[in-house]
Amino acid sequence: MCLERRTSGRVDRRTFLAGGAAAVACSTLARPPAAGAATWQAPAPVPAEVAPGLAVLRRESWGPDLPAPADLPTEAPGDVQVLVVHHSASANGYDEGAVAGKIRQFHALHTGGERGWRDVAYNFFVDRFGRVWEGRSGSLDRPVIGDATGGNQGFSQLVCLIGDHVSDEPSPQAVDALSRVLAWLARRDGVDVTPGAVTSFTSRGSNRWPAGATVQTTTIAGHRDMSRTACPGDAAYARVVGDLPSLVAERVAEQEAAASPVSSVPTTAPADTAAPPAADDEPAAGAATDADGQRASAATPGESDGSPFRVPFLAAGTALAAVAIPMAVRRRRAGEAQAAAAGDAAPGDAAGGDAGTGVPERDGDVADRQPVDDLSG
Repeated sequence: MCLERRTSGRVDRRTFLAGGAAAVACSTLARPPAAGAATWQAPAPVPAEVAPGLAVLRRESWGPDLPAPADLPTEAPGDVQVLVVHHSASANGYDEGAVAGKIRQFHALHTGGERGWRDVAYNFFVDRFGRVWEGRSGSLDRPVIGDATGGNQGFSQLVCLIGDHVSDEPSPQAVDALSRVLAWLARRDGVDVTPGAVTSFTSRGSNRWPAGATVQTTTIAGHRDMSRTACPGDAAYARVVGDLPSLVAERVAEQEAAASPVSSVPTTAPADTAAPPAADDEPAAGAATDADGQRASAATPGESDGSPFRVPFLAAGTALAAVAIPMAVRRRRAGEAQAAAAGDAAPGDAAGGDAGTGVPERDGDVADRQPVDDLSG
């Protein structure tokens, strides 16, 4: 026992204070710090550069001492169809240094008795300072399947904004980081995020889309599109159905442009800008003349001053001709072949068509949605 109970007599001040100190000590020994307790010291962030302009803080940045399951199920190649935005529904006024501890709190909730998931639910987190954090173990390397309140219909990757966005919009830094990580996921997993793009797949089961139901959704969606919930909050959802898809498409283009090598070889030969030959009695345009108006002789580069550039100059011209002449011959022959084949082609051989797709109507009935609990999945 930590305290001895006295059954008789009065307790003097010294005994009372000693007993209080012992009680505190016993309480500390009996109850170890929780995963997200303030006594936990966050390690130095461990960033991973995954795309131009995007660094993701690895899981070790918030949970180096926590279990990291290595056998979590993964979406098959080509199965990721939708990128889903969540919010944590937790307080917004957190400090930059508190983020790692908050993610540990989410982990404790998600893996505890109430939810019982094997790991934190989301693939990635975005904080209000514009930093992206790896969430569920392995998500940086492959499309690990996540978990969500109301069930996960599958075929998705989950990104969670840290904060409550029912009425408060995500910060500009958070929106920018969200657009960048969604763009990277779209490129990695082959998701069409052209604004207005839609997709359909067979649900694996959620409280909005029962297992076997056909899900029709935009390729960037909110949690409320997948389950009966108010997540990611009205303010964040307005961005999801508003300007976020355009921002993501812009980030995709930027990342692809930055990752593509730039060719230094011109695709077409430069136009011939040489001046026509001048008449014998008329100086060429730009030609030098002496004091009597007589045309001065134009020396070939390296000819009159012994410059070493003359031979390379002539060799370069010869090489250019050697390349240009065969190309011209091939183009002429290809044109003749096309002209000969044109008479044999039947009109209408080229198939055309426009497969129309409609954006599904969104359920605007908020009354049937379950409220989002604090730190919800």
